[in-house]
Amino acid sequence: MARNGRFVRAQITRAGMVLAAVAGLAAAGLPVLPAGANGVGTVYVANEGSGSVSVIEHVGNTVLVTVPVGPAPRGVAVTPDGRIAFVANSGNGTVSAIDRDYYQVSNTTRVGKAPEAVVAPADATFSMVAEGPGSEIVTIDAVGARVKAVQVPGKPIALVANRSGSRAYVALEGNSNVYPVDDGDRVGAPIPMGNPVVAMALTSDGGTLYAIVPETNSLAIVETGSGKISASVPVGLTPLGLTIAPDGRIFVSNSISNDVTVVDPASRKAVATIAVGKRPVGIAIGPDGAFGYVANNQDNTVSVIDMARLEQSKIVNVGSRPIAIAVAPVQMVPATRPAGPAPQAQGSKPPSGAVVGGASEAVSRGTGASGPSVLPKGMPNTGDGSVWSGPDPLTYLPYAGAGIGFGLVLALVRRRVARTIPTRD
Repeated sequence: MARNGRFVRAQITRAGMVLAAVAGLAAAGLPVLPAGANGVGTVYVANEGSGSVSVIEHVGNTVLVTVPVGPAPRGVAVTPDGRIAFVANSGNGTVSAIDRDYYQVSNTTRVGKAPEAVVAPADATFSMVAEGPGSEIVTIDAVGARVKAVQVPGKPIALVANRSGSRAYVALEGNSNVYPVDDGDRVGAPIPMGNPVVAMALTSDGGTLYAIVPETNSLAIVETGSGKISASVPVGLTPLGLTIAPDGRIFVSNSISNDVTVVDPASRKAVATIAVGKRPVGIAIGPDGAFGYVANNQDNTVSVIDMARLEQSKIVNVGSRPIAIAVAPVQMVPATRPAGPAPQAQGSKPPSGAVVGGASEAVSRGTGASGPSVLPKGMPNTGDGSVWSGPDPLTYLPYAGAGIGFGLVLALVRRRVARTIPTRD
């Protein structure tokens, strides 16, 4: 029995070292990365009510960290290299750039008065922002600086682009047309939709545009070559968001019926319905197709969908009024940023009254501020592979070392205490 007693004391000592190492990371103010979190599809959730972005890792589907951004964020997209998540802050006319090496806001750039959506074309080095009150589609560079803009005939509330960014499609509030935008500076002939559109998704070849039409509770399928609607699929009540799975299926979030409709692209019919939380809006799917994510705007959660079983497998608590979701691509360049503060783009600035890394307060948009009559969704940008998309692990070594050192000291103390614990032989 004495031998068993020594074994128990050894296990207590090892546990103390591990716990102390974790405590060292937490005390340093850094997120403690879950075991096995390899960055496959890090999920960014824009919380409109709390002015923040919840970052969820794709392995255990837990919140890694919550990043303060500007007030009333309503759109989010991740750059193709996975380094930056751009967040459209409709409450103060800015776009926040979240640096994935630090999980902090590295740049905040003013693009207008109330940006509603942002997209990051998969093969481009720029992103595009739907600026509502200015009736503009704004092109920003890799660090968020404004490059150019084009006027559109109304307030843009939803935006999607092809892989190169050479053609985008914009939906306008209260307008029954969708407008193509070429090269970020030319607006093409309108595509008649019959009723206003609030969210869109585009196939990877750019040949088919899927558009949400809430007034008819339907998904419109548009052939971009002809600019005509080829089919209309009934979905749930008041759909507000959609995304395309890696296998081509379309997932539509229905805000009143509190469910997700799964549409088969071949038969162009609804094939399944998945119950989720209250008022689902933004929706995205991980690049490996294992999980889907739905922002439940009314109950401040994200529903995790098991894509194999087509059912809700987990509920994750996030910030107030989550509205948009983007999933990071996973073929990403390794982190090369040196130690020190994250750099800022020339002419950009952090939120007013805050250090780089987030706003000093999360101000929810009031009734006097501009916004769409329905909730649009910023489309996600996905990829494939299996490379960690979070901060460079080397960044954590000093803190982990401090934690382990503290753990060793704690282990020695525990060992001395353990020697005084009587055991039965």
